[in-house]
Order: sequence, then structure tokens, then C-alpha cells
Amino acid sequence: MLNMRISDFAQQANDFSLAVAYDFSKNNGEALYKAAVEAGMDMNGRILMVDKAGIVQVDSFSLLNGMRLTHSEVQEVLTQGKDFAYGFHKVNTGEEDIWCLNCVSAISQDTEALGAVVLVQSVQDIMQMVHDIQWSYYVIYFLVMLVLLVLLSLLIDYLLKALGSLKAGTEAIAQGDFSRRMKVEGRDELATLAEAFNVMAQRLEDVDRSRSEFIANASHELKTPLTSMKILTESILYEDGMDENVYKEFLGDIDQEIDRMTAMINDLLLMTRLQNIDESRMYMEKASLASMVDGVVKKLQPIAEQKWISVYQHIQFEGTIDCLGVHLRHAISNLVENAIKYTGEGGRVDITILREGSMAVVRVKDTGEGIAKKEQEKIFERFYRVSKSRTRETGGTGLGLHIVQTVALLHNGHIAVESEEGKGSTFILSIPVNADKERSKYEK
Repeated sequence: MLNMRISDFAQQANDFSLAVAYDFSKNNGEALYKAAVEAGMDMNGRILMVDKAGIVQVDSFSLLNGMRLTHSEVQEVLTQGKDFAYGFHKVNTGEEDIWCLNCVSAISQDTEALGAVVLVQSVQDIMQMVHDIQWSYYVIYFLVMLVLLVLLSLLIDYLLKALGSLKAGTEAIAQGDFSRRMKVEGRDELATLAEAFNVMAQRLEDVDRSRSEFIANASHELKTPLTSMKILTESILYEDGMDENVYKEFLGDIDQEIDRMTAMINDLLLMTRLQNIDESRMYMEKASLASMVDGVVKKLQPIAEQKWISVYQHIQFEGTIDCLGVHLRHAISNLVENAIKYTGEGGRVDITILREGSMAVVRVKDTGEGIAKKEQEKIFERFYRVSKSRTRETGGTGLGLHIVQTVALLHNGHIAVESEEGKGSTFILSIPVNADKERSKYEK
């Protein structure tokens, strides 16, 4: 708006300077004054005409005649040869100070500069508008800053509450309360943190529950043979005139219970060692899977012969693999021993060694009683038995298959079962042939 006012006023000053150039050259004061008064009234402003020295020759208000104007815009036109210049000045009207616009246009005739016309007009309305806009900006800025401060305060309060809740949750977990959870709201970083906290808490709760169950199960499993031995021992101690055969039978039962306790303790110790192995420091040795299986079969052959069970080996892969030799041998022994134990007299156990891609596979198939579909997902759990009475007859600890699974996972392998009731079972143990390649694949 101000630029439009300057442009219009400049055009008027230029038109007026052209109109009065002749009278100004003839020094026709009366005509110049009349023209100045009329034009000033038309433009609602004031008109002054100065000579080359800047002396006022005509003033439509008749106040500054004979005085020299030193404004920079006047000097630019008179001394620097400019055709037009303008400037802003604050003028005291006696009642108030107002802003005025001075537009200066050169008076020339035949290319000779004679003086200049100065058109003065109030721009107080524009300045007031600018002032009002500035104040509006200040008010808006203040309101925006106030809103931002309120929002920032709310955000800080929200963050402090969330962090306080997280702190309370971590303190609760540190004191053993793994049931504490954080409320997840939104999808921001705090929500992600809350989800991570809840996942951590859930895992800790699962670990704590698993530990409690393990202690309870282990205590129960150890208490059972101790109870049996106590009863048998008391019978021997307090029953007079016991037959020697009965006496020997009781001692034999005690011996079996001791063997069972020893096996369970050994399995518990082995399971603890396996769970505490530092995978980054595991030493993998080269071993022949065929030789390993052959050694296991020779060790268990006497047990199979007692039940007239035939054990067959089918070697389709004779190469070596990277493995934890002692632990893998123990896992294979558990599978073969289970197959013999749970196969009836005159049955058959087939052990097949083959390679499938990057994995070496040991398949142990028996003609035993089989495992129900609903039981197959649970058989790798600690202390789980499909048939407790059957297990007590065979002397199982309920840890054998869990140890097999733990060994398989340590090798980045897996264990699976295929079984149908009355048709036997097949356990499939898969181990990477090359541990480094398989480990790098999992790391990626």
C-alpha cells in the first residue's frame, strides 16, 4: 500500500513539475502560488517550489518562503542530478507528530535544471496501519509463545509422568515384582519404550515362573525316591524276622532309587552347564557323526539285547561336522536309549545318518508305543513325562529330551518328532555341518 502511495504521488509530482516549468523559468510568482494552492487542495497536501540553492520560492501554506530546505531527498535532486527522490519525516502540527511523505521532482526546461517541486502529504494513516499490524504481530507472537509454553509444560508433565511410571516399574522389578506393566498409549518413542519394558517384564516373569516351576519339579522328583528309600529303610529296620529274599529285594529297590537319583542329579548338573555355556567362547571340534552314533550303539547294545531289540545303523553321510562332541554324543545317546526303553521286546530301532543341505541329520526310529498328538508339543519340557508309571519302570528322569533340545539349539540346530500311537516314533535331530557358516547366517 505504501509503495502504491509513493508511485501515485511521484506521478503527480512529475506532472506538476512539467506544468509549472514555464512559469518557474519566468519567475511568475503569482501564477506559481495559485497553481500550488490549487494542486495542494486537490492532493490534500502541501506544495513547495525551491530554486537551485534549495531556497523556497513558493509555499502553498505560505510558511517557509525564503527558507532553505536541507532534506536529503531535496539535495539528491538539486545536487546529484536525479529526476525524482522521496523521504519520510515526522512533522509536529502543534497538536501531535505525524508522518509525512516528501516527493521531490526536478523542474527542468530545455534540459536545464531550474529547481524542484516538493509535494508533502500525510501518510499517518499508513503508518498507523503499520503500527497496528506490528502490535497485532506482537499480540499473536505473545499468544503463540503462551500456547507453546502451555504445550511444552503439558509435554514435560507427560514425559515426567511417563518416566516416573517407568522408574516405579523398574524399582518394582528390582524388588522382585515381575507383574508390573506400563500403560501403552499412542505410537511415539515413549510408547515404544513402554512396550519394550512390558516385553522385558514379561520375559523376566516367565523366567521367574520357570525357575519356580523348575525348583518345585526338581524338589518333587528328588523327594519321591528319597521317600521310597525311607519307607524301604524303615521296613528293614523295624520289621523283625524279615526273610532274606525280601531283605535283598528291599536293598535292590533302594539301590535302584539311588541310581535314579544319581541319574537325575547328573542330568540337572548337565542341564545347568548347558544353559550357562558362553556361546561366544564355545569350542567346536571336528567329529564323525557316524563314529559317534556307532559308539553310542555299542554302549547301549547290552540293554537292547536284554529285550531282544534289533538296532540297525543306516549311514548315508560319513563326513565330519563341527560340534560340541561330548554334549552331542550325550544327546544322541538320550535319543537311542529312549527308543530302546520305550520299544517292546522283540522290537526294532533304526538309526539313519544323512545330509540335507547344510544340515547333518540323525533320525532315530523305533517300533514302540508311540506318542499321542497332544503330547508331542510337551515332551521337550523339563520333567514332562508322557506316562509317569511307564517312566518309573524305565528309570527316566524327565530331562533327557529337554537336554537334547538344549544341545540342538546350542548348535543352531533343531529337534523334531514324528509319532503315531501304536506305530512308534521317529526323532529327527538336525545339526549344521559347518558351524561358522550357520552362525554367520543367524547373525545376519
